[in-house]
Order: sequence, then C-alpha cells, then structure tokens
Amino acid sequence: MSSRPRLAVAAAAALALAIPFAVKSADAATMDTQAGAPDAAAAKTYTAAEVLAGVKKNSTSANQVNSKPHINTMTRAKNVNVFQVAKGVYAYSSSLAVDDDGSDPDPDPDHQGTTTFQDSNGKQLAAHHVPFYVLGDDCYDRKSPCPHFFYKEHNIKGRQFALMFYKSKCIGAIFGDTQTGNNQTTSDNDSRELGEASVKSASLLGIPSSGTTGGVDNGVTVVIFSGSSWVVNGTNANLNANAQALVQKALDSLGASMGI
Repeated sequence: MSSRPRLAVAAAAALALAIPFAVKSADAATMDTQAGAPDAAAAKTYTAAEVLAGVKKNSTSANQVNSKPHINTMTRAKNVNVFQVAKGVYAYSSSLAVDDDGSDPDPDPDHQGTTTFQDSNGKQLAAHHVPFYVLGDDCYDRKSPCPHFFYKEHNIKGRQFALMFYKSKCIGAIFGDTQTGNNQTTSDNDSRELGEASVKSASLLGIPSSGTTGGVDNGVTVVIFSGSSWVVNGTNANLNANAQALVQKALDSLGASMGI
C-alpha cells in the first residue's frame, strides 16, 4: 500500500492532441496513432489521439462521478475529478507520483515490499516490471454511495485494465496498489488522492521514474475499463506484455462506444 510523501516536480506540458503519437520501443509497446490499414471486414481502428480527444470531450460536468474533488498526489491541489466517458469506462487526469512498492528492490528508503494486489501466482507486484496505477484504498467519507470515486462501487477489481496517456504515448496498465487509507497516518497521502503509478508506468510514459525524485505534476490521463472481462491475468514476468496486448482492443472498443 502506498504511503510515502511525494515531492512535486515542475508542471507537465499540456497533452498534445494535434499531432500523431509516435511509435515507441517494443518494450513500451506503445500504440502508433497513425492507424494502419485495417482488414476490409474489420471494425474501425481508432488511434490513441482520437480516443484521448473523445475522452476529453466526454469529461463534462454531466458525466462527473465524484461530487467532492480528489487530491492531485503531487501538487496536493483538490482539483481532480473522475468522469464516466462511456458505459463502464472511467477517466481522470492528474499527476504521476512514482510508486516503487512491491517485490522489486528499490533504493527508496520508504520502499515497501507489498502491494495491495498480487499477480496471478499470488506474488507481490514488481513495480519496476509491471505498469500499474493506484486508486484510493477506501471511501474517505465513510458514506455509500461515496462522494469521491471509490473503485469498489464501480465494478473495478485488482489488475483492472486501464489506458494511460501522457504527451505522445499511450500504454496499458493494471490496477496494482491503493493509496493510504483513513486509518494510516504515515504521510500526507490519503484515499482521496489520484495520481500515482508504478516505476514501470512512468518509464513507459517517458516520465522520470525515481521513487524519490521522479514523477510529473500534471498531464497524465488514466482511463479505466471496468468489469471482469478487463481484468488482466499473468505473472510479474508477463503482465506488462499482457497489458500492452490489450491497448488497441481498448482503443477500438472505447472509440466505438464514444461514437468518434
């Protein structure tokens, strides 16, 4: 469970939607937004830029899920909201504070050896190998429905797939860890925070990935696909590959759902 204080870094540049996303390394498995020619009988292929533009367009007050704002993990500003951008799909934009917890060793003095969720073999997730994102551990307000976005109320479970966007990149990630609950006071963090992800997530997105000095203040968009069919199975050795293999499927599914 994440419980480390974070140091803010300079504000991230605005998301560049006007230019095509670039093809990145095979390890990152980022998606080229210049859609290749699809099979004539196949459904439309959507680019990451098209889908992100649709997500931003659908991030309106009418689609807002939370009635109280969330906290940006890096800046501490209470200005993060969650939107249902399509049926069963939830999106927010915030920081990326680096979570280095789990089975991988890390020089961070606040490193913890456990994560809230584990791989399919029951092993703690490896933050340096698995791209995962972090959500609040509980409902801060102790109410139901929760005034804040609480994952358990939205059919979201451990290893739930999400698309993560930052500048020219789009990756697949899984729900791997949770932010400090109400009964933990080891740092400034609490379960209202949104804006933390693993070392691997940061690395794939081109964000400084140190658990002590890395991260970015703003500009990261996380789009979560709820439901059992979007839970990613695998081990620390292949969860990254399994998540990246779902990226184009997720882009096409969401693009079609939003009617872009």
